[in-house]
Amino acid sequence: MRMPGRGFRLILKIVVSAGLLGFLLTKISTDQLLALIEALDRRLIAAAMGVFLTSNILGSFQWHVLLRSSGVDIPFKKTIRFYFVGLFFNNFLPANIGGDAVKVYDVSRVGNSVWQVVAVTLLDRIIGIFSLCLLASLAVLGLSNVTRLESSWIYLLIFLGCMMPVLGLYFFKPVSGVVRWVVGRLRPLSWDRGGSSILDYLSEFKSRKVLVLKLIALSLVIQSFRVCTHILVAVSLGVQIDGIIAGAFFVFVPLLSLAMIPPVTINGLGIREGLGILLLAQVGIGRTDAFAIEFLTYVVSVFVSLLGLVFFIFKPKLAHTRTEKVPKGDPTVT
Repeated sequence: MRMPGRGFRLILKIVVSAGLLGFLLTKISTDQLLALIEALDRRLIAAAMGVFLTSNILGSFQWHVLLRSSGVDIPFKKTIRFYFVGLFFNNFLPANIGGDAVKVYDVSRVGNSVWQVVAVTLLDRIIGIFSLCLLASLAVLGLSNVTRLESSWIYLLIFLGCMMPVLGLYFFKPVSGVVRWVVGRLRPLSWDRGGSSILDYLSEFKSRKVLVLKLIALSLVIQSFRVCTHILVAVSLGVQIDGIIAGAFFVFVPLLSLAMIPPVTINGLGIREGLGILLLAQVGIGRTDAFAIEFLTYVVSVFVSLLGLVFFIFKPKLAHTRTEKVPKGDPTVT
């Protein structure tokens, strides 16, 4: 049986996103939604954009440190450019990981191993998801002392379930052995060599626990900034936020992020807003407010990512020289 092509999958994603958004718009007050948008505090929206921009500058630094510690020597200003170009394509390509593919291509075409850059970029993603789940787990435990958040134990199990495989791969050799065995079975698909190379590059970071811990700490800051972006958008819409509601955002936003990983819609459109309505109702935020918060937060992220379009249009010509390798473990910024 012939598998559906990319065009069919793209159309299906558009239909799913449009269908979900259309359904949600029938469940909220469009007049109230327009009134919220007209009355929003533009200064707070600008602050939200600044916080989200800062989180991505820090994110590009995290990726830069990983690249250099793996031996990939590119200047930090070039890392920022590649990172934001990837961020732009993440928002405007139908595949959720399209931007990562663009980043890998940009770095590898200046003389670096594709599998090396894939491994580093994958590790960057893993650290981000691990830190997001760790932050959310701490928020669930913190809120348990002041309020009974609905289904909090289920949320905690979800976050711990996402963290455990990472801990297993990092600390337990039998788990790594099983993964290598599975990769070796992919020979008929010609994925075994690439997969083994990625695992080899990733294994180099097992001896750099201090570096990984520092990057997890940095990633906690990055993820906190991204949660705060949602909170600032909420306040800009006139939603009253107290300490408990703010803490709940540190649980709900990670859940939204995890739910949008499967590529079933266009950049999570529809899923983000629908699940946001269900989650934020637990802390008394109405449907229209919740829809506006999540949709405008997405708009903020898209607006910030347009900086990547500027970098892409005005990128300098590629120098026909290979980058030099730096000693592994030397993440010094240049």
